[in-house]
Amino acid sequence: MADAAQWVATGPDGVTPSTELALHDEQAVVGYGADAHSGRLTATARAAGHLLRRTVAAVNVGGATELRLSLRADRVAGAQGGPFFLELRLGSATLPVSDPVNTWHRLLPVRAKAVWTTVRLSLDDLPPAVAEGVSQLQLRCVDASVPFTAYLDDVIAVTPQMLADADRALEARLGGITVGGAAVAAAVRSPAQPAPTGSALDIVQFDLRYAPDRARDMRRLRDFTAGGARLVPLGDPYTVDYAITPVAPTRAAQAALLEAVVARVAPFDELSVDGETLPTELTWIVGRDRIGGAAGDVPVLYYRVGVRRPVAAGPWIREVSELHIESDQLAGGATAARD
Repeated sequence: MADAAQWVATGPDGVTPSTELALHDEQAVVGYGADAHSGRLTATARAAGHLLRRTVAAVNVGGATELRLSLRADRVAGAQGGPFFLELRLGSATLPVSDPVNTWHRLLPVRAKAVWTTVRLSLDDLPPAVAEGVSQLQLRCVDASVPFTAYLDDVIAVTPQMLADADRALEARLGGITVGGAAVAAAVRSPAQPAPTGSALDIVQFDLRYAPDRARDMRRLRDFTAGGARLVPLGDPYTVDYAITPVAPTRAAQAALLEAVVARVAPFDELSVDGETLPTELTWIVGRDRIGGAAGDVPVLYYRVGVRRPVAAGPWIREVSELHIESDQLAGGATAARD
């Protein structure tokens, strides 16, 4: 979403140029993408059915389970009675988005106005002919009863892994620290691997526990289509505990490392990975006498990160209208019904 010039706006026929739907480069309002760019999409009241299409180098997403994108808009969609207004389709050279056989699509929900959210889309039902070489993306305006502006950021295909993702999120937050002008290594290692030397942050995961006090029974609607949606559980909650030890040859370097860590990860914080946020806190360990550290020769910071075990998408459900039927007893035993 960092180059609006790569997208082509057309009318519903997919050929005629459109002036009702447009994408612009945006650097002030950006989502979770690392490039600090997003796409600002604007639609007029006559944009219904109009398309935005982009061609990319073929990408095999057959091993991914989800597509994620960041979305922010000035109207809700699929919530509080708001109609959906954007639809995403994927295509390939083998099965283009314009092929009637390619029916895979997703309506993009917006649960609150002017708030960035990560839209998660399951890929398990994406046809293999598309998944093995995605090269076309299409955004279609499905409702323009109210003109709108929407911002979209990075579109990524992912396979969630709760421990690997937590490692990446922590490493990303602590990456780029320097001491004396030299970069400091900050990588999660296994206890079997040698500890780093010189100036570095020695990060080790030492515990994983089920977290029954966090929400675990909730389900959310996801994967909205013209025919219904899916009810997907949040996934079992766990906590991952990390020990972060500053490795430094001098006290000054050690203090600088500690200050850099607490400046980047607050006592109560959130880490981000692939558009997902992981609750994080500086914690204390049973048997230790201080919050965030142990009484010993080397200070240690302990951080606890909340994760969830990835779950498969649930069954499809269809929207239904509630119907109430009442009957009145009439003369002669006949009945009448009204709804």
